[in-house]
Amino acid sequence: MIFSKNSRKAPHLLSLLVAFAVAVGMWYVVSVRDRLEVQLEVGIEYNGIPSGLVVTDGLVSKVQVRLRGPEILLRSISSRSLTEAINLSNIKKGTTIVPLTSDNMGPSLRAFELVDVQPPRIVITADTLAERSVPIRAVLESPLRSGALTVENVTVSPASVTLRGPEGVISSINNLPLGIRLDPPSLVTSNPASVKVQYTITSGRTVVSRRCKISVEAQNASQFTVEPSHVEVMVEVPEALARNSSYLKRLEVMVVPPALEPGQKGTAEPRIQLPEGMTILNPSFDSVTITRKK
Repeated sequence: MIFSKNSRKAPHLLSLLVAFAVAVGMWYVVSVRDRLEVQLEVGIEYNGIPSGLVVTDGLVSKVQVRLRGPEILLRSISSRSLTEAINLSNIKKGTTIVPLTSDNMGPSLRAFELVDVQPPRIVITADTLAERSVPIRAVLESPLRSGALTVENVTVSPASVTLRGPEGVISSINNLPLGIRLDPPSLVTSNPASVKVQYTITSGRTVVSRRCKISVEAQNASQFTVEPSHVEVMVEVPEALARNSSYLKRLEVMVVPPALEPGQKGTAEPRIQLPEGMTILNPSFDSVTITRKK
């Protein structure tokens, strides 16, 4: 019996087609089917700060990330408290922008597609770490100075201290004032005769109300409308920044739209992005309605 070349090739071609179809099916099951998105809060730690620098501003303690990946893996990671380390070994004196991407946010997130990070970057301000020796200046606070008695031979030991910190801060410090209060002699004594004094320096804070526009976090943001379009936010800020418009504008309210077809509506919960030093007093908001334009 004689077989043609075409008859011998047909079964081989059929086998290739079957193998290709099986491979496409397996790829769909593993890579496409049951791929979901989840939004998580991730704590941020920092390492690698150069020994000669000190960070003075820009560090954030947590970020919001949106991940896409297989449902089973996302369920396992969403049940854990996540903390990622950001390496700051490349920062310089002055301002450095550090993008928050999958490449520099640690290995635990690299198994997923990083859809979104808020904030997408951090702006680090660093200064040279310097030391400076300054004298201690005694400041007398006593009724003896204006009475019949006088105070003489006031000494402080040690006479100077070494300050260590950001160069821009300690360069303006010429001396360290030390308040000394002296009372008139009496028959009353105390034991011990001296006590250790500790103090903290705090900044006064005040409450500010801001009416913020809700922005849409999406590549095609112009295709969506939000109702209501604004939300009232109550925050507590340092008194020195209560009238600083550029600082207050860094308070942002945003919303991520759900998957919608043109003309459809959905709901989502707004989220807040705060600048350093600001505390929100009304952290929960009602869901807003998002409409995709036709």
